[in-house]
Amino acid sequence: MKTVRFGSAAWRRWLASLPRASRPRPAVARAVAAIVRDVRRHGDDALVRLTARFDGVRLRPAQIRVKPKELRALASRADRPLVKALRAMAERIDAFHRRQQDRGFRLELPDGSVLEEVVRPLDSAALYVPGGAGAYPSSVLMNAIPARVAGVPRVQVVTPPRALETSPGLAAALVIAGVEDVFRVGGAQAVAACAYGTKAVPPVAAIVGPGNVYVAEAKQQVRGTVAIDQEAGPSEVAILADDTADAGFVAADLLAQAEHGSGDETAVLVTTSQALADEVTRLVADGVCSVANVASARRALARFGAVVRVDTLEEGLAALNALAPEHAQVMTKDAARVAQGVVAGAVFVGEHAPVAVGDYGIGPNHVLPTGGTARFTSPLSVRDFERRHSRVRLTRAGLARVTEGMVRVAMAEGFRGHAQSLLTRFEE
Repeated sequence: MKTVRFGSAAWRRWLASLPRASRPRPAVARAVAAIVRDVRRHGDDALVRLTARFDGVRLRPAQIRVKPKELRALASRADRPLVKALRAMAERIDAFHRRQQDRGFRLELPDGSVLEEVVRPLDSAALYVPGGAGAYPSSVLMNAIPARVAGVPRVQVVTPPRALETSPGLAAALVIAGVEDVFRVGGAQAVAACAYGTKAVPPVAAIVGPGNVYVAEAKQQVRGTVAIDQEAGPSEVAILADDTADAGFVAADLLAQAEHGSGDETAVLVTTSQALADEVTRLVADGVCSVANVASARRALARFGAVVRVDTLEEGLAALNALAPEHAQVMTKDAARVAQGVVAGAVFVGEHAPVAVGDYGIGPNHVLPTGGTARFTSPLSVRDFERRHSRVRLTRAGLARVTEGMVRVAMAEGFRGHAQSLLTRFEE
């Protein structure tokens, strides 16, 4: 981990070097465009052919959908203690997300007119579930439960053909979340199928869930046909700490985020204390060999790991908010007050709130904005699976009350027809 002083040239260079959202190489975009066209034109035949090509699995069209009985059988292979933990996690996630439900509002005017905002669930949504190293049951729950809480009547899952067999925990999470429409297809072809539909895979209104660069690009290319979630970048944590912080806790939390495996994770300590900075740097160097994905963790810490020295907590907040990280932790005196000024995807307050509790379902969603986008975007929520529209019902008196002013504005904008559509209601 490097040490930089906030506001210095070294700080600015390091900040500019951090991973930020960007489109992939043109070769990836072209390859994905070809896959999307193929699925649009040839449907299930393309899915079968592309699955054999990319996954080495030969399917018949009838095998694309996983039968509910088969899903339950796969789920039964998961370790019972894991299933128990996933059920408890699902209950906490559900309880938190139910507080996000919004019934809209109704505004009744004195003349009897009524103005409303109406909230309705999307009619369908698809969740992309990666296989291999990215097969995380926790993410299944984080994506599926908000859709269910929102009331989406049809939630389906697409996942590479071997994912459920190699990770029964995924199947268990799907059963716990109440998802039965599951399809054995992954990659950009799965995204295209969910956007445009095939005989086996119905089209949906929204596609969410993490995936590789091809999946991310496919989601961008079908955006507009369907809604998509935000692009997920490498994991990030920034910890604001003073001389009251426990160096062991800080080091453990930095290492936890560095171990995700891409080698592009960001792990940052922002501190007013040189003694804390020195001790955390030592502990991170000593502890990196104990985490998962050691080589990539070392690479991430060398490239994007940093100790940012500040003179005051006010400077520390400025540094933290310049990062606008996915996860922020505050371990300072009066941490609850300091945390109120933080800009991040999720904020963890005090020494007993490590990011890991958010990752594993204390309640809030762990699908968070990355790459500095927390400045203007929000975590995945029930709201991502809802749509809103207004509803206007006016009485004659209500229309009369506003017509003169509206006609004046319409004429000023040159729209005589708009003005006439109002005036005609009062002509004898």
